[in-house]
Amino acid sequence: METKRKRGRPRKSSTSQTTTAVPMKKKRKVGLEGRQASEEEQKLARIKGEKILSKDFLIELALHIKQTVEPLARNLKGKEIVHIAPTGDPTFAIDQAAEKALLSFLRASKLPIAYYSEDSGYSTYAREPKYLLIVDPIDGTRAAKNGFEWCTVSIASTRVIERPTFRDLDNACVVELLSDRIFYAERGEKTIIIEDGVKKRPKPSNNTDLETLSWSLTVPGRPSTLIFNAASKLIDLSSLRGAFYVCNSTSYSLTRLVTGQLDACVDIAIKFLKDSPEVAKDKFLRSGKGSIIGPAPYDLCPALLIAQEAGCVFTNLDGDSFDNTLLLDTHPENFQTLVAASNSELHEYLLDFFHERVEKVIEMLQRRTTSQ
Repeated sequence: METKRKRGRPRKSSTSQTTTAVPMKKKRKVGLEGRQASEEEQKLARIKGEKILSKDFLIELALHIKQTVEPLARNLKGKEIVHIAPTGDPTFAIDQAAEKALLSFLRASKLPIAYYSEDSGYSTYAREPKYLLIVDPIDGTRAAKNGFEWCTVSIASTRVIERPTFRDLDNACVVELLSDRIFYAERGEKTIIIEDGVKKRPKPSNNTDLETLSWSLTVPGRPSTLIFNAASKLIDLSSLRGAFYVCNSTSYSLTRLVTGQLDACVDIAIKFLKDSPEVAKDKFLRSGKGSIIGPAPYDLCPALLIAQEAGCVFTNLDGDSFDNTLLLDTHPENFQTLVAASNSELHEYLLDFFHERVEKVIEMLQRRTTSQ
């Protein structure tokens, strides 16, 4: 008889850091092996002989955007909504200033670059682009427009121009808007932190004690009743001796894993929609003002690469890696859940906890809908 794995708190002992998570479920698509191999061969042929964009270029671009936006954030300017992005997110005036800074820098560089940003979508001014930049000029706009520090400039680079996935990323840079900290990672190399011109090493936490857990949830435009119902037990357990935050910049939260300021960050909302659209869709549309809001992969990818190369562990809520996730697909079906932790033991526990809690909330909603 198969023994069911006992759920419970992880041990308080320290664990070794690893970048490999044990998946809860493996979703395999039968018959795709040949096509995937062909796509990989085409990608390799396309990038053969091309060097990656340099660390200096990514950092200079991020700092150029920061120099434009930081005065607006510090003076509490740029709060007006000027546009609605294709994903349903409002574009504030401060976002618009950041987008203009991005475009002016890329035009002046005269490099063969295409780019994808939240407000502009896919754009290029090069006849034959050799590089693709994936840019969120301000990740954490709601913090930036109100002068709070939880906001960043996030940039990732790849030599795969069409249909890039997470594993195609070459390097990434995240710069804090209201402080002097810079994060940089190159695939296969250790993440570096530059603070006041001094290089520092990542220091992810080994903490697995839930009562002293420091963690964050991402919630903007998602149904808060579903999210906090699922998370309430862990919030109550950790918020007194540990710390719990609602931080609406996933890029900022993920880089806090790298600094050791957070042990985990979580975004579980879209799981409700994927597993029970009949009871969750209306709630998402109300929270998103007519749009379904969730974490698009392009928004996550720079900080994910930085967290990965620092030794942190992350998957979606089903335990699947992000390797084959298409980065530029912004349809709600491609929105992702995220469970990220500073060590593998904590990550595995959080997967179990939130998977079970989401299922219970969905069952409760379904029973309520049936009775009505």
